[in-house]
Amino acid sequence: MRLGDLMKLIKNDVYRLPILFVGFIVMSIGITLIKRSDLGLFAWGVFHDGLSLVTPYSFGEITRNLGFVILLFSMIAFKTKFGPGTILNIVIVGWMIDYSNELIVFIPTSLFHQIILFTIGLFLMTVGKAYYISSKLGAGPRDGLFVGVSRITKVDVKYVKPGIEVIVLLIGFLLGGVAGVGTIVAMISSGYLIQYFFTLFHFNPKEEHQRGFYDYIIAFKNERDQI
Repeated sequence: MRLGDLMKLIKNDVYRLPILFVGFIVMSIGITLIKRSDLGLFAWGVFHDGLSLVTPYSFGEITRNLGFVILLFSMIAFKTKFGPGTILNIVIVGWMIDYSNELIVFIPTSLFHQIILFTIGLFLMTVGKAYYISSKLGAGPRDGLFVGVSRITKVDVKYVKPGIEVIVLLIGFLLGGVAGVGTIVAMISSGYLIQYFFTLFHFNPKEEHQRGFYDYIIAFKNERDQI
């Protein structure tokens, strides 16, 4: 690798940051609308909601704090690699959810309004997630957990992901988290929606490489060796 390629790598990633942040914002608003619809949260949302009821932390704070715990566990147990997008996901998304919850004051007064709110929220959450992942700056901590468990157990992610989600859903529900018909709809449809948006963004998650901090280390070592 030629001298200066590390800076080119960093510069290229900096140009992708707007995609990452726009995805975070859209996803956070979507999560807030789903929560506000009161028709049932997605699996991890039920877990976060349940924990927020039995701890002094808000939904967003639980999202952030649990993200750090999951990332640390994945690093120790599965040697999961992570990138700048992973860290920014943990630090920013929880705050964005709490902030959007304060900004969005609409309260649905009928089942029709609840359905509309949930539908818009599901659309925004999935398009936002697909968009931020397409920045290729690093997957979220929960996605890394799925991949790590799949790699160790030799079980496909398509089976590991719903298995883990069922577990966190049950725990969250027992803690008092909001689960309902919307939870089932989100669990069934979110994967298909994200895949559809990947197609729209011309992004293939099976082929595209997600940035990891290890890439910077390798680039730095290669440049140092050539000096």
